[in-house]
Formats: sequence, C-alpha cells, structure tokens
Amino acid sequence: MKRTVAAMFVVAMAGIGGDPSAVAQQGGTMSTVEQNKATARRWSEELWERGNLAVADEIVAADYVRHDPGDPFPARGPGDVKRIVTMLRSMLPDLQIHVDAIVAEGDLVVSRYSTTATDTVGYMGRPATGKTIHASAMQMFRFADGKIVESWAVRDDLGVLRQLGHVPAPPPRR
Repeated sequence: MKRTVAAMFVVAMAGIGGDPSAVAQQGGTMSTVEQNKATARRWSEELWERGNLAVADEIVAADYVRHDPGDPFPARGPGDVKRIVTMLRSMLPDLQIHVDAIVAEGDLVVSRYSTTATDTVGYMGRPATGKTIHASAMQMFRFADGKIVESWAVRDDLGVLRQLGHVPAPPPRR
C-alpha cells in the first residue's frame, strides 16, 4: 500500500484547468468550448488541488477512461478518480497546481500546468525525503455531454525522481 500511495505523485500530474475570466460570452451563455474549459479548471482546482471528491460525480462521466500507459492506477468512472485523488491527497496534502496555458477546440481541452508538493510520505516505497517537488505536465481531455469521458497525460516523471535523489542527474555536457 505504501508503494501504491507513494507512486501517486506521478498521478498528481493529472491536473488541468482554464481561466474563467477569459470566458467568451455568446448571447449571455458560455459556448460549449468555454464550458469544457471551465469544467477542466474544476478538475484541476476543486478535485485534485482541494480534494473536493463530490466534483468527480459532477464532471466525470460514468464511462470515463484514463489512457496513461505510465500510470499504475487505471481509472474508469468517477469512483476510480475519487480513489486516486484520495490516495494522492493523503500523500501530498500540500499539492498545488498552476495552469500555465489552456487551449480547446471542439470536444478537446489541453492544459500545460505546473505542480508543487512536498514528499512527506515517501515515493515508490522509499523513505520520505521532505523535499519539495516541482514538475510540469500536459493533459488532454475529451468531453461529451458536458462531462470528461477520456483523458491522456504526459508528465516529467524522470525529473521528479531526480529531484528526490532516486535517480542521478545526467553528467554535465562537454
């Protein structure tokens, strides 16, 4: 279990968001693309960063699938998402997510974001280092009927391992 929970920092890089102040108004209502961006922001800020599990039931489709070949925690539906968020929040209670950029077209939303957290429990079954981890990632979501139905993520897992001292840095270039 410790190894499972410790591996969750990699999963932490799953956050995404958008800027509600940049919402394009059309006739007093948000466009579907802007609604999807706002929902993606809720995924990042309310669900992952704040740990508000009720948000998963509101924004994640029952048939949601996470496509992430490097992730040891597959997720299908809001229940699995809540399980993973709970593990992550117990390991990294000070997790912060900052959305650096967000773009959307049609039913897809893509976010580039940065995360910061402190290794307080231990990573991949190793003792806690107390070190602060900084990592960047990108995630794409597909929406249907206003809910997230699929996601794909790319994270800097190697950079995290190097920051914690679990993998040596490469030798300097000559």
